[in-house]
Amino acid sequence: MEWRERLKGLLEPYGEVIETEKGLIFEFGDDEGDFSDRLAFVIEEPEEWPLVEVAVKAIADLTDHDVPGRNVFAFGFEPDFEGTLIRLRLFDGRPGEGPVIGDVPEKVVKIAERNGLRYHRGEGEGLGLPKDFTEEDFEALVKLVEAVAFEW
Repeated sequence: MEWRERLKGLLEPYGEVIETEKGLIFEFGDDEGDFSDRLAFVIEEPEEWPLVEVAVKAIADLTDHDVPGRNVFAFGFEPDFEGTLIRLRLFDGRPGEGPVIGDVPEKVVKIAERNGLRYHRGEGEGLGLPKDFTEEDFEALVKLVEAVAFEW
């Protein structure tokens, strides 16, 4: 899989990349707390490269801060995980209206609103971009992923 090598190269400056048979994992955060505060962002289809770029940009920004809790980004599969999983995906959404928030814990919506982030609701599980997203939608999704990881 070509995406694995490309992604490993993008993530390695920010920390250890764990390679499994199913995909790649990048984990960061503190070692305190229990597994209930863990959060995983899952990109099951890393061939949908804009979502990978969102994750890499968020990771780059987040690793400059002390992020509370444990955060995992899984690429290519859903990890066996104790905590909350949030899928990043493409939606049938409205371009230019921000990222799409589908079925996710209500805490995600509250974090978006508390941070003044523009979004619209969509059908299906997870967070993501409309298929014909704009640069503003992309940047807003990066900010939302960062806010959720930081405030979870």
